[in-house]
Amino acid sequence: MTALSLTLLIITSSLFATGLIGTFLPIIPGTFLIWLGIFIHKLFLGNTSVSWTFIIVATALTFLAHALDYLCNFWGAKRFGASWQGGLGAVLGGVLGIFLFNIIGLIIGPIAGVIIVEFIRNRNIHQATKAGLGTIVGGIVAFIAKFTITCIMIVEFYISLFF
Repeated sequence: MTALSLTLLIITSSLFATGLIGTFLPIIPGTFLIWLGIFIHKLFLGNTSVSWTFIIVATALTFLAHALDYLCNFWGAKRFGASWQGGLGAVLGGVLGIFLFNIIGLIIGPIAGVIIVEFIRNRNIHQATKAGLGTIVGGIVAFIAKFTITCIMIVEFYISLFF
């Protein structure tokens, strides 16, 4: 193993560790950091790194992981009785929340979004808060899925690299 490949492996592994932490802390773009580590490794080591097919799959998984945040909020709200408009309110609340209030907005935005929309639709407090609870369940499902995706990307990277 050359000094360059060892250095890049250390950088990649550091990005992987930070990315795993990022799956627990929404302020850190975990899946993106893992993808970045894979991409940097490939960019500098070329044929001695993972394949371009692996990079394409990792890119698709990264986009999927980010999309799951919004899709699972929508699904959770709908599963717990929200209208389709309430589900959309959860998605918009998440998007606005992250831009306006950072980490707190990412957590509270979808809940507030679905509750506000359900109130506007003349739903009672029980129905609206139940839909809000659905966004929490959806967020937990999204976290589990994103954590699984990040672990798969990391394990597959090392398998592809060393075996």
